Formats: sequence, C-alpha cells, structure tokens
Amino acid sequence: MFCLSNVFIFQLIFFAELKESFAEDFNLFGEAGQAYSIEISIGHPGQKLNVIVDTGSATLAIASYQRPDSDKYFHLKNSTSIYESGQEIQAQYSQGTWVGKLVSDYVHFPSMVNVPEVRSDIALITKSHKFFMNGSGWQGLLGLAYLPVGAWGDNVIVGSWLDSMDHMLNNPMSFQLKLCGVQGLTNATHYGNLKILDDQMVAKNESYIFRTPVLRKRWFVVGVLSVQVMSPSDSSVAKLKTENNATNFTRDRSIYEIDEDLCQRLNKQKSIVDSGTTNIRLPDELFTQVVNDLRIAAQKSNILILDEFWYHGEAACWPQPQRWSLPRLAIHLLDFDAENQYFTLELPPQNYMRVVSAREGAGRVAEFCYKLGLEAGGKETVLGYTAMEGLQVVFNRSAGWIGWKTSNCGPNATISGPYNTSSSILVKCKLIEPLSDPAISIKAAQWTLFVISMVALGVLIYLLTPCIKMLITKPLPRSQQISLSQAALVEQEGT
Repeated sequence: MFCLSNVFIFQLIFFAELKESFAEDFNLFGEAGQAYSIEISIGHPGQKLNVIVDTGSATLAIASYQRPDSDKYFHLKNSTSIYESGQEIQAQYSQGTWVGKLVSDYVHFPSMVNVPEVRSDIALITKSHKFFMNGSGWQGLLGLAYLPVGAWGDNVIVGSWLDSMDHMLNNPMSFQLKLCGVQGLTNATHYGNLKILDDQMVAKNESYIFRTPVLRKRWFVVGVLSVQVMSPSDSSVAKLKTENNATNFTRDRSIYEIDEDLCQRLNKQKSIVDSGTTNIRLPDELFTQVVNDLRIAAQKSNILILDEFWYHGEAACWPQPQRWSLPRLAIHLLDFDAENQYFTLELPPQNYMRVVSAREGAGRVAEFCYKLGLEAGGKETVLGYTAMEGLQVVFNRSAGWIGWKTSNCGPNATISGPYNTSSSILVKCKLIEPLSDPAISIKAAQWTLFVISMVALGVLIYLLTPCIKMLITKPLPRSQQISLSQAALVEQEGT
C-alpha cells in the first residue's frame, strides 16, 4: 500500500511528465474484430492479462476461471493484496453476459509508466455466456464510461478504475484513444495508443477544436445528426494528410439545414461512442439506405461484391489486397460550442471496409478477406471503433465533451466544419428531451420521501403535543444508558 508521501511523489512525477509529449509506442493491440486491448497487471505479485478498452461500460471485469479456449485468467489465491467483499454481481452487454464476485486489488498498466498503481474495484468473472470470443487474446475489459453503466448486484455499487484514479490523485482525469487500424495492406492486426491525461491540461489544449458534447453522462451519449455516403464533389475538397501530421480544415460556413426526421431517428433511443464495439451501428432503415448507396457506388466502380457482404455480414475475399476507390462516409456531430453548429467526420473506405484476415502466399493460397464495418442496430446508433480509426479522440469526462482531431497514423480520416444551421439543433433533433435515467428516478423518489416525511412529522408533532407540554413542566431524569442506535452502530463497527 502506498503511503501519503509516495502518492505525493507519484503526483509530482505524473503531472510533470504529462507536460511532455508521450512516446508514440503502441500499447493497444487487437486481432480482426476483437476491439483494442491493453496489458494490465493486477494484484501483488502482479498478474499480467489483456483487457479490452471499452467506453461502453464502467467496470473492470476479469476472467477468474479457465475457459475451453483459454487457460489464461486471474488466480485469486495468488494475490496477497486482494480484498473479497463476498458480494455477487453481474453485467449484461449488447452481446454476452457474465456473473461474478466483487473484489478490490491493486491495478497497474505496465505500458503507462506515468500512471500510478491504484486500488480499484474489480469484477472477477466466474461464469459467462457469449462474452468471451473463441480464440480471443483478451481476458476481460476495462470500462471507461460513467458509473451508472457499471456492473450491478443487490445493494452493491461497483466503482470504476478511472474513478479510483481520480480519487487518489484528487484531480479529474481524461483519456485519449489513438486508434491506427492495421499497419499495411497485408496485416490483420490493428494497433493504437491509450493515454491518461489531466483534465485541466486537456481544457487548455486548443488542438481539439472539434468537440461534441456528452449529452448524458452514462454512456458517452452524443448527438449524431446524420450518417451518409459523400458524393465525389464533396470528398474532392478534403485535404489529405501531410507526411508528418493530418490537417483539419474548415469549409464554407454557409447555412445548411439538418434533416429533422433523420436526426430524430438516429437519436431516438441513444447514440453513443463505444470503443468496445467494432462496427458503426445504424437504425435499420438508415443502414439499408447507406448500404444501398455504397453498393451502387461499388457497381459504378466495377467492383463485384455479393449482397451477402453488404447486408448479411459475410466476408468477401480476394487473392490480393484491395485498394478501395469507394466514396467517403460522412458522420455529422453536434458541436460543443454552439447548439446551431455541427462538424463532420469524413471516413475513407479503409475505415468501413474492415480487414478480417490477410494471408500471403508462401506455400499457401493467398487470401485477403474484408467485412463491412456497418451493421443494423435496431433503433440504436453506435459509433464503434471503426468510426475512430485514423483519429485521436479525447474523452473529457468531467467537462462532458469528446474532442476529435486527425491523426498521423491509420486511415486518411479528416474532419471538416463547423457548419451553421438556422436554428437550434438541440431542439430540432429533440436532443434535450428528458430520458429515463436512474439518477432522475432516484431524485424523484428522494423528493417524494421528503414530502411524505414532512407530512408524517407534522402529524407526529400534532399527536405528541400533550406529551411535550407535560415534559416541559416536569424535569427529565438523567439516564446512564447509551441509546440503542449508538449501541447498534458500535456493534457494526466492531464486526
């Protein structure tokens, strides 16, 4: 356990080194379709595992049992610093569920030398269903969202690793994801970098000129206004990346009206930024429309791809790697600085034509397979990591915004804007409508309980008025006994 002086020293080192530029070494890795994972060390002595970096949940959850496809997991009995709460917890995701038990132990990330070790709540998974992928190179996930989307149990609050970090440093922290995708046409492994940043330093960093507000601090809920296939005339004005870095640009800020019906449908349930999800998920009708436009564009470019690829998630394979000439995909996001402004993420085909396997000859038949990085999401909109590759994305949790800028690695994704509209996008797209939220329900219940208590107190005072008058006129005997409530509290503290 760290003493106060050690924590103070860590803080000095941590914040001093944050002022320096971070090394560009990758600390995120992943095989095709398996999101981005980072190496983590848990317990004393440290046990090294791989966890997915997930902005769609808030719990640090680790496998604690041997699975048929993997014998790598956390051994509880091997840690001398673990604390077992004895409480059972569970979680359900868009794909997969697990049950486990709540413990706390020390957590450290070997690749982030500036980030101190901290004791954190951990969910040890004891049983799961469709949660771990066959052959996955990871043993759990690191949830980086807000607390309401953590695991749950009876009368249990499961804290997050990032909240534990905030409390130890007594300072709110942000994080940045730099997702680079695959390195070259013949590689299916993708790479990236995770950094932990000081919120105050992030606020002063003017390089994140494109920011979208977090509309609801649960998941990272944002305002997605439109997703569409860009025409050649639109994409031709995009500035390409320079050799050293990528360039954001601003187009004509003339008024452009957002499709009211479309943006309402996109955000009807929720629109979230989720690094734990692979694809860009769209409401069913919009998915069909966007895919139809892409399919027609492919036909015009004489690219033969079957419908099973476009509509049913099947892979398409060729004997050589593909250099796609398909149009860009535009994602319009609400701007943080003004409610009548938005900006656009412009994603090249390398973002949404995902490499799922790359096998060169060398005695075997060469095969390069791809899948579409789009899928139907029912009523939900999810910007999975496919929408973040080629970009640097900062999540400022305390200030409630997500910052976007182009990157010096990955696909040639660009950002344009801001664009103006003639009226409030918040109102037009109904982004300010109250949504069902546990915090709102709790607050309402608290007010209801307060009113009931006040009424009951008034009735009680009325009924006890005669007794109070008698007590005023008769002196109370001095008691040498402790109150029952104090005795119960002492017993609880002693157990």
